[in-house]
Amino acid sequence: MNHYTSSPRLRLLLAAVFCLLACSQAHAQVAVRLQMNKSNYLLNEPVTATITITNHAGRQLVLAGNANQSWLSFQMTSGGRVVPPARRMAYKPAVIPAGQSISRVVSLTTSYALGNMGNYTCSASVRMPGPAINGFTSNRVHFTVTGGRTAWLQRAGIPGAPGEIREYKLITFSANRGMELYADVASKNTGRNIATIPLGKILSFRNPTATLDGKNNMHALYQVKPDLFTHTAVSPSGQVLATSYHKRGASGDPRLMTFANGEVRVAGSIPYQPEVEAAQKRKIHNISERPPFIYR
Repeated sequence: MNHYTSSPRLRLLLAAVFCLLACSQAHAQVAVRLQMNKSNYLLNEPVTATITITNHAGRQLVLAGNANQSWLSFQMTSGGRVVPPARRMAYKPAVIPAGQSISRVVSLTTSYALGNMGNYTCSASVRMPGPAINGFTSNRVHFTVTGGRTAWLQRAGIPGAPGEIREYKLITFSANRGMELYADVASKNTGRNIATIPLGKILSFRNPTATLDGKNNMHALYQVKPDLFTHTAVSPSGQVLATSYHKRGASGDPRLMTFANGEVRVAGSIPYQPEVEAAQKRKIHNISERPPFIYR
């Protein structure tokens, strides 16, 4: 055997070159991309990310975890420190045909405790099938968790739960483009956040209004377009009960009205149903769509 090829140093060098070539080939097989739906989040709102995996391996890939490890994992840091997962997740298997891509929307707040304001950095890792421990890491994305401004606050007891007090809030948030509105429900007894619900973008020149009905459900009315208002009802458990849309009536802007039986309704509005209006527009044809015989 040649003395040079058997030397420990040369064997180590050859092994390193082989690893580099293997890694380079492997990284060409699968591409992983991570995207956030926005860059700024209100404290306690759901933080979601979309992971897109493209298969360049030339064969179908079946990504599946085992009892010890999931095929998909995330790495989170904040202020230079690692944010450990608060909960272990088992993601459903993914089948990716050769040359195709799949996307998965993942809630990061399901597996990570993001209850502190600050700047965060996240990346995703995909573990390949087989006994070897190899995988692919996505790009790193940055996002910020911060606070908003309380536009309305009300505390109330919970029917059937003596001593339990809920704190309801409407919170405005302007860290992204435009003004956003959130409904927030928390337990005043424990300080635990129950739900922070994004209600969407609103117009900033009219303040949102809110009230509680006889069952202590929160009703919020807010302006989303110059001629359109949204009414959303939220339960003490943080569930959205109903959402309806209203246009300005003859008497001016719509308003919330509480009746003697505790029911809350929107008064002074014209109910608006987007799906009905869209269906009516589809029935109206352009002149260019007329059958040819009309012009004969």
